[in-house]
Amino acid sequence: MESVQNAIQQANLASLLGLHLALSLIGAIATNPTYNIPIFFFGIWAYNNHDSNTPMKTFTFALGLSVALDLIWFWLHGSNPQGESGFGFAKFFNVISLIVKPITVYTSVNNLQNRGESLSAGAWSNAPGAFPSGGYQNVRDGDSAEFA
Repeated sequence: MESVQNAIQQANLASLLGLHLALSLIGAIATNPTYNIPIFFFGIWAYNNHDSNTPMKTFTFALGLSVALDLIWFWLHGSNPQGESGFGFAKFFNVISLIVKPITVYTSVNNLQNRGESLSAGAWSNAPGAFPSGGYQNVRDGDSAEFA
């Protein structure tokens, strides 16, 4: 168990993203979860973007969500309902990608922490459209003689 944990901690996120992208592209031979390829392209861009950690956080969340979506997709479409040839071949690569996804999420979280990001959910004032931490900004004082 310790050797597996060491291997996961030493995994390179760029290599994992390349592996996922290759597996998803090969898996696109037949019916597949169509959201995987854009997620991995976004992940490669987010990994290389060092201006902000926000894209990397978004990618990590989307990748974690895609694990649940993959499970639902395989439950709904795993028996090849359309009778496609090559479906088993494509499904094999998509299943491998699904198995590696939790390792990639873990590596992505470690990458965020190495960039100095805290993964707390309490920073709502930084969310798009959120009010500053001080609340509303007063535009005028209703009791002022200037507006009477």
